[in-house]
Amino acid sequence: MTINIRFTESDWERIARDWNAWWAGKLERPLVVLETVDPVEADWSQLTKYGLDTPVDAILDNWERILEAAYWLGDAFPKWWVNFGPGTMAAFLGARVSWTPDTTWFWPLEGVSSLHDIHLSYDPDNPWWRRVLDVTQRAVERWGDQVLVGITDIGGNLDILASLRTSEKLLFDLTDAPEEVERLASEITPLWLRYYDELYAITSTAGRGNACWGPCWSPGKGYMLQSDFAYMISPRMFERFVLPDLTACCAHLDYGFYHLDGKGQIRHVDHLLSIERLRGIQWQPGDGQPLADGWLPLLQRIHNGGKLCQIYVDCKGALTVQKELGGKGFLMHIVERVTPAEGEAFLKELQGS
Repeated sequence: MTINIRFTESDWERIARDWNAWWAGKLERPLVVLETVDPVEADWSQLTKYGLDTPVDAILDNWERILEAAYWLGDAFPKWWVNFGPGTMAAFLGARVSWTPDTTWFWPLEGVSSLHDIHLSYDPDNPWWRRVLDVTQRAVERWGDQVLVGITDIGGNLDILASLRTSEKLLFDLTDAPEEVERLASEITPLWLRYYDELYAITSTAGRGNACWGPCWSPGKGYMLQSDFAYMISPRMFERFVLPDLTACCAHLDYGFYHLDGKGQIRHVDHLLSIERLRGIQWQPGDGQPLADGWLPLLQRIHNGGKLCQIYVDCKGALTVQKELGGKGFLMHIVERVTPAEGEAFLKELQGS
């Protein structure tokens, strides 16, 4: 089936050339991802909205309308990621799932009184895992090499465990039963890698590289790793319970990034910078905070630590970062709504600044 995408073969060649140069530290300018969509009648909801018996093509029909209405400016590329909510691996491990118009919720395991009762294993017949596989496979079959299908949000190790346990209980567990938390964290990592590899084996067949929920393109195995739960723990706990997982995932991936979410996670930056194979850090200041251009010392610290840096900014903020920090090694995702003409004008201004 052919999809009418505003993107040519030469555009794909440019994406591969410039993103590869950026990963190698040889691109002298920042990468700029700017996407805009014509008004279109479609549903932008997470896929958990649909019952498991909803035909996959009915879901893809909806998203195809959005993709065909999109413009991919700068270093953006046609991408659709399989969005079943944040930390979908919790559902693969037995968490109950519910959907609201704002997000997807994963509910703790039933009949579990303590961490000692939780033992995690791969279930090939889990209905949510089968659903993610089916949607991913069908999207790749349907759109081929015209759209890069991004891997679902698998989640971070403690985020997944918090979904299975509740965040409040897990916070107590960290001090009351740290050995059990460590055991479960060590069980999650190989499972995470297995889920990732099975999905990557599907998405990579299109030959357009790799993507996930973040705005990064990579030529091989890449992912936006995370641990939002780490906002609530100390650097010492991060070192014990999160760092081994991130290090193992980065050893498995060629293009691992970390989603640094909120100022409460800044305390973990030194540990992140110590992960040799971690390629970069995404800074997300969080609700109610200034956009990334309001955090120039932090961005400089990440850059000086030898890591690439992905940020969310408006057009003015992108110009500020370029002026103050030079732009090289940065990936700027533009959050401001602009028309295609306005977007092209901004890109020319950024190039000339």
